[in-house]
Amino acid sequence: MANVIPIVVSLTGSILVHLVLGSYYIFGNVSPYMISYLKNRTSETTLRNEDNIWIANSAIVLSPIATSLGGILAARFGIRITCAIGCSILCAGVALTYFTLKVSLVWVSITYGLVNSFGNFIAYGPPAQNAVGWIPKRPTFAVGLIVCGFGGGAFIFNQVVTAFINPDNISPDLVDKNGDRYFTNKELLDRVPYAFLLLAGIYAVMCIVGVIMIIPAPIPGQRDTCCMQQIGTVDIENIQQSGSTPKQKEPFKTVLIRIMKSKNAWIWVTIMFFMFSGMQFANSLYKDYGQTFIYDDHFLALVGAIASIFNCVFRPIWGLVMDKYGFESAVKILCTLCTVLSCTLMYTEKMNKVFFLLWIGGIYGSNCGLWAMGPSVMGKLFGVENISVATGFQFIGVAIGTIAGGFLGLDLQATIGWHWLFIVAGFLGASGFLVSFFFDGRDLTNKPI
Repeated sequence: MANVIPIVVSLTGSILVHLVLGSYYIFGNVSPYMISYLKNRTSETTLRNEDNIWIANSAIVLSPIATSLGGILAARFGIRITCAIGCSILCAGVALTYFTLKVSLVWVSITYGLVNSFGNFIAYGPPAQNAVGWIPKRPTFAVGLIVCGFGGGAFIFNQVVTAFINPDNISPDLVDKNGDRYFTNKELLDRVPYAFLLLAGIYAVMCIVGVIMIIPAPIPGQRDTCCMQQIGTVDIENIQQSGSTPKQKEPFKTVLIRIMKSKNAWIWVTIMFFMFSGMQFANSLYKDYGQTFIYDDHFLALVGAIASIFNCVFRPIWGLVMDKYGFESAVKILCTLCTVLSCTLMYTEKMNKVFFLLWIGGIYGSNCGLWAMGPSVMGKLFGVENISVATGFQFIGVAIGTIAGGFLGLDLQATIGWHWLFIVAGFLGASGFLVSFFFDGRDLTNKPI
């Protein structure tokens, strides 16, 4: 029993770090406050809610570089130092938003978008890779367990943001000619910049505790490591199929070339591109859309919180589905769910508002499986020791898809309206479903993934 303690402690620390990284998903809830503040307190009086896409796109543009850099840093300096570096950059970006919010959207895009997320994605991969080292027999479940923290972070921080900025549940009181709604209440807007100082402080404390708790997984072949002795559920040699000696680590350049030459890696990137192009509509605009027929700000904040629970809980579930039924079955089910839910979201306007909550939660709960499957697929294709670097490669699809979906949504919403916007999201999910038929990847033991 004592030998299991390091595993539990390390996984708990990794989840704690990922809870902070998961604050990425509070953007849909916090952005209306940010845009309203910029519109009322700076010279940028013509801003629209849809302009939050500039912040969202800034957040993702460097994700492939940051995630790969996290893998390189982890290999050289270890998981703790890498997570500490990433979390420090994240906290600095959030804290600096207190100042940039008083200047312009461009500066907010730099601090809350670029800087914050650069640190976020540096720290993203190593905890998941480390978890696979502790639970090699269930690699997708291990990844899903850690990244469920990423999905669950918004449940905590959505409530913190709304309770701090809008404790009186004030609805947006300014309606423009397009029907978009904005906050103008003085006391509410006064609190918006301070919310980012509060968040930065909470993040810093959680990251410090989490990083201290993380314990690096034993290297294959290190039989003298105390926490590896007699652990029946952990057989590190199985993960590498390398016998009793550690496998020689490949140079970064060699790994990257191998990844770039892989047909299946590019197919996975393409699936990620289609899925995240459509997901961006819900992630960034669900609250703006909900405000057109739900006049309850606290409920819309609750939508984001409950969606984050779906996002959290279903990540390890998707991991178990893939471990049991294989990647191809799991990804097809995921794409089908995303397509159906996106295309039918419009019907919640005529239902009780609880159905809007369930539909958004379902979209998050289905799409989140990509985060559990992705690192595991890359680990099976290119080796667990290369998960962080390979995950950086998959972020090419995430970044391009998010940026394309963001700008597409910005123009399409004004042109075709909300209903057709989410039908387009469904079409993108269907495209991911079709592309998945071309995947025929095998792991390092030549077994179908």
